[in-house]
Amino acid sequence: NLPGKAQEDEGKINIGAVLRVTPVKDVMTLLQAFGFAKEREPALKLWVMGSWEEDSEYAEECFELVKIMDIPDVEFTGNVNVKEYYGRMDMIVLTSISEGQPLTILESYAAHCPVIATDVGNCSGLIYGEDDAFGQAGILTHVMNIDEISQAMLELAGDAKKRAQMGENGYRRLMHKYQIG
Repeated sequence: NLPGKAQEDEGKINIGAVLRVTPVKDVMTLLQAFGFAKEREPALKLWVMGSWEEDSEYAEECFELVKIMDIPDVEFTGNVNVKEYYGRMDMIVLTSISEGQPLTILESYAAHCPVIATDVGNCSGLIYGEDDAFGQAGILTHVMNIDEISQAMLELAGDAKKRAQMGENGYRRLMHKYQIG
């Protein structure tokens, strides 16, 4: 029962990043990758949803990078109710340099949304599956690899059918293996 696309989303391919704006989430790589993808696909819009108070100096560096690179369509929302945004997203991206079991990926799958994630923690297991045949639910990249992350954004942006199938695969994986408790 998530709200869907808003009127302002018309013609946009929304990429969401639900994270704390901190170095461990490697937002700098995310922004650079998005900037390069945006040059090739003007419809892209990046939503960075989460607190930037934890490391305000790093957050300021991220805001400055967006200005220096002159990257349009980057929205830092701060803390928001992500339930109001997940239904608007076409894909979610997680560029962390360290993770365990990322809740962001599970939430994305609950919203039928495919994920681009770096190969840390259990991201590989969540994207490719560990004991199921539901299929690939996103794209796994190397840590800090701007080109791979950018290419993954473009690959999913260019194929709505693939996004939908990966989102459904993730949803089925989530429903099969995880439960609220």
